[in-house]
Amino acid sequence: MSEYTTIIYEIKGPVCSITLNRPDKYNAINREMAAELLDAFRKVRDVPEVAVVVLAGNGKAFCTGGDLSVFPSLAEHQESLNWLAHDGYGLGKAIELCEKVVIAKVTGHCLAGGLELALMCDLIYARESAKFGTTEINMGILPGWGGTVRIARAMPIYRAREIIYSGRKDFLAKDMYEMGFLTRVFKDDEFEAKFSEVVTNISSKKVIALRMGKEVMGRSLECGSLDAALALERNAIQWLIYSPDIQSVMDTLREKPEVLVAAQKQANVASDKKE
Repeated sequence: MSEYTTIIYEIKGPVCSITLNRPDKYNAINREMAAELLDAFRKVRDVPEVAVVVLAGNGKAFCTGGDLSVFPSLAEHQESLNWLAHDGYGLGKAIELCEKVVIAKVTGHCLAGGLELALMCDLIYARESAKFGTTEINMGILPGWGGTVRIARAMPIYRAREIIYSGRKDFLAKDMYEMGFLTRVFKDDEFEAKFSEVVTNISSKKVIALRMGKEVMGRSLECGSLDAALALERNAIQWLIYSPDIQSVMDTLREKPEVLVAAQKQANVASDKKE
């Protein structure tokens, strides 16, 4: 897809912004948006200079879940299975495998499938006025794009159960933060500046180190033992150390060890000033 109609895809330096762009529908996810999101996250994976992807919503909501236009087709068993196994599962895997740090920028309502989208991301930052919830149980079903499973892995299980079982759509951002769901909550009048600081900081890091950190933390949860996870970490660090750009720095330090000494002194001075 060269042009998108339901999302905005922009790259500025090391940051890619993917913005849900159906503000009149509170960014509800229809089939076209699901396909475009899948395409966008697969595409950005192969852009080497991008370190961070920001997923946001245009208008008054982050995302309010699935669009009503999708639901009639879900009455057919095969179509329902495809919506869950192809669209939902496929998008979750695309975000996981895009190898960038994906940050959800939540303003307004983040409900049902929108909350599931946020859960697919690596970090979730929210305005103080944002509201959250999963409403599927009110219809006698459950979140089907990974929400029931991911939320149980993202926060204490007793808190996750309350969100799923209650069907509420008015959980405040501060409540979700206290329950362990959100990375940070910023006051509305400070949100843009604070969020920009976070993105600027993370996107300044080496792309390959961010990619490896994401993979190690994700895959370590799948390891059968702590020792296996630690081996995964060691191998990743060794791989990073012997990458060409790091080795060029190491060569400089081998040839001019005084550079390292000077850098260490400067770091100590900066640390002393902070204290």
